[in-house]
Amino acid sequence: MKHENPIEEIWRIRDELGEQEGYDVHKLFERLRREEKKHGDRLVHNVKQRASEESGAVLREKPPKPE
Repeated sequence: MKHENPIEEIWRIRDELGEQEGYDVHKLFERLRREEKKHGDRLVHNVKQRASEESGAVLREKPPKPE
């Protein structure tokens, strides 16, 4: 079902999940962990990336003071 405002759909789902878990934060996080285990192959994990030498992050010296 499409909604005009996706934010309202997110709010509706949030309210449904909260009600199902009795608005208990600990139960909500337990549920999230169970869902992560079921669908772990579809999740994006943070991977540290090394900054390349061409990243543009350059340490610059202060310009010389005019005489």
